[in-house]
Amino acid sequence: MELTLLKLDNERIEFLVEGIPLPLLNVIRRYSLAKVPTYAIDEVMVIVNTSAMFDEILAHRLGMIPLTSEDSLNKLGDVDLEVCSKCSESEEKPPAEICEKCYIHMLLEAEASNSEVTIYSSNIKSEDPYVRPVHDNIPIVILAPGQKISLELRARIGRGLEHAKWSPATVAIVRHVPNISINNSLCNLCGKCIEVCPKKVLKIDGGRLTIDNLYNCIICWQCVYSCPLKAIDIAIDEDKNIVRIESSGSLNPETIVRKSIEILLNELKTISKLIMQWSG
Repeated sequence: MELTLLKLDNERIEFLVEGIPLPLLNVIRRYSLAKVPTYAIDEVMVIVNTSAMFDEILAHRLGMIPLTSEDSLNKLGDVDLEVCSKCSESEEKPPAEICEKCYIHMLLEAEASNSEVTIYSSNIKSEDPYVRPVHDNIPIVILAPGQKISLELRARIGRGLEHAKWSPATVAIVRHVPNISINNSLCNLCGKCIEVCPKKVLKIDGGRLTIDNLYNCIICWQCVYSCPLKAIDIAIDEDKNIVRIESSGSLNPETIVRKSIEILLNELKTISKLIMQWSG
């Protein structure tokens, strides 16, 4: 197995993988969307809402605001991502008795006096400095003069398989790496393949048609279709794939990949133990 890092920044990670079956990479991709934990606003208590927006729409907007979860999850350490036994037994109990490890309290209060006011995610106040809106400029509601909102919020740990608001990844894809063959003895350097390529993978260098950036190729076949002399051919390299994960900002992209693999390994260990018990 070989890994080659292609891109890494605060928003995305992209790496080339060789020697790993595609189904296994697809599991990592799906786990990054569905099973890596983050915080999201799950409950909204509306104390005052005189805005033009319905309570349900306001609560939905708040739930979809990504919250920073990196430092908080590190602080908690290894967490069983299922709802803890205390909270699962506390569904009918008052909020004060619910596990503080799973829930974080927040507050949103705003009022418009003499002019219209736009309320942004920066107005949300969290009791935990590690869990807060990723971006401060997400608009929530516009208040007309005299209107007011006062909301109590509770964020909790969850996973994307429960609701998309807990998914730390906005994009998670696995794509093939092409094997581009160029027959320069047939190529007349007409440049048609370069013109139609949306990713500018090909270029003419030193009187020859060459590949400029293979990993940018999306295998659209336009270069093959446009070549009148059939000097270009594309095949799929079954042993190489590119994984791309884009984060919502709640977790670092490399953390999403690492957590996906950790969760997968833990589940495989559980399955292995069960099989050993059944066979024994």
